[in-house]
Amino acid sequence: MKTMPRVLIVDDEPEMLSGCSKILRALNYRPVPIQDGKLAVRLLQEEEFDLVICDLFMPDVDGMEILHTAQKYAPQTPFIIFTAYGTIDRAVEAMKKGAFDFLEKPFEAEHLKVVLEKGMKQRNLFHERENLLKQLENKYSFDNIIGKSAAMNAVFELINSVAKSDANVLITGESGTGKELIARSIHARSDRKTKSFVPVNCGAFPESLFESEIFGYEKGAFTGANKRKIGLLEFANGGTFFLDEVCELPLALQTKLLRVLQNGQLRHIGGNELIEVDVRLISATNRDLQNALEEGQIRNDFYYRLNVINIHLPPLRERREDIGLLAEHFLQKALKSSSKEVRGFDEHVIPQLEKYNWPGNVRELENVIERAVALAGGNIITISDLPREIQSNENRPYSFEQLSLTEVKQKAIDDVEKKYLLYLLQKYHGHVTKISEEAGMTRRNIHRLLNRHNLNPQAWRE
Repeated sequence: MKTMPRVLIVDDEPEMLSGCSKILRALNYRPVPIQDGKLAVRLLQEEEFDLVICDLFMPDVDGMEILHTAQKYAPQTPFIIFTAYGTIDRAVEAMKKGAFDFLEKPFEAEHLKVVLEKGMKQRNLFHERENLLKQLENKYSFDNIIGKSAAMNAVFELINSVAKSDANVLITGESGTGKELIARSIHARSDRKTKSFVPVNCGAFPESLFESEIFGYEKGAFTGANKRKIGLLEFANGGTFFLDEVCELPLALQTKLLRVLQNGQLRHIGGNELIEVDVRLISATNRDLQNALEEGQIRNDFYYRLNVINIHLPPLRERREDIGLLAEHFLQKALKSSSKEVRGFDEHVIPQLEKYNWPGNVRELENVIERAVALAGGNIITISDLPREIQSNENRPYSFEQLSLTEVKQKAIDDVEKKYLLYLLQKYHGHVTKISEEAGMTRRNIHRLLNRHNLNPQAWRE
């Protein structure tokens, strides 16, 4: 049998309590009528209600004080205000302080019914959100990787299968899909977990410094080598060496690294001694590997040594059922560093996020949620807090019947422009100077474009 929702009704007029209770019973609600404001405050502290309906003006404890108590002890319970003619301003003030809606006396039973249904819908949304958070904590979090889709469950199973082996792993997928998280998860579940996990971004080092950073050098090996330095490979001895953007590794270093992987030995620049190293190599790329092989950007023998086991991360648009979970996760993360008291999303937000194609994948979603928290004017994130392209869902196929040629061209330019910026942000880790150099633009113009597309370069530097 379905439990009837409990509704606390607070009013100092017995006739109002009696009449309202009769209507609620007829609508299959369970009314709890209270004439004493002090008793209402105590009940809110001790019991749970699905809705609260309260008069604003009462002799002992007024409705604003009861609202304050409800916000403190039952913030997820919709609070509806009774207000008499001429006191609408006070009702609006109460809504600014957290009340869900108001009813002006006298009211029709049908109006009360509509307001109650809206309140219950809001209450149910809060319950759904609580369930999502529990799912995030208990079921869908895998070493901080969020997902419940079949595609991600397959990735989780593969991580468990390969973690205990020493086989090299190549992780493929678009920018922003979380490839380094996968690499760290494999390391954390392996027998090497007590040793170092050393990440290296192959696109971040100038070629002139790459060899010395990876292999180390002896004192006097070159100008400025004032003392002996161990390389990152040596530092990762016994642990995991992670090469991100591996297709950016210069060909000469691919050959040298291949020898280390085959023989388990390296030699410092300027040194003669062979140094034993035992590392498990995990690499990642967002490039089309077949094209990279055909264009000679990666050696065949090096590729086959890397790609013993391949883990492919699907883009976010191919696992839309994970978007709600990820959005809740990023909301909680953003709130830890924010003074905002955001309680969740409006009912239209998650469906709108699920329609978007997410060219920047999970990283873009995190930036969008962080931005929404910063812009939120109330305690609920609404559609208006989202970027323009997500609000209007501009990523959907264009309806050419409704657009002029000029508008179609501008939409295509905007789409390509944003994808290009996302590519450069990923490649140069948010360094605007390097981005402007490759784009052939001034830093000022790059910042203008980034702001236009709601892209924060700082997010790519972390």
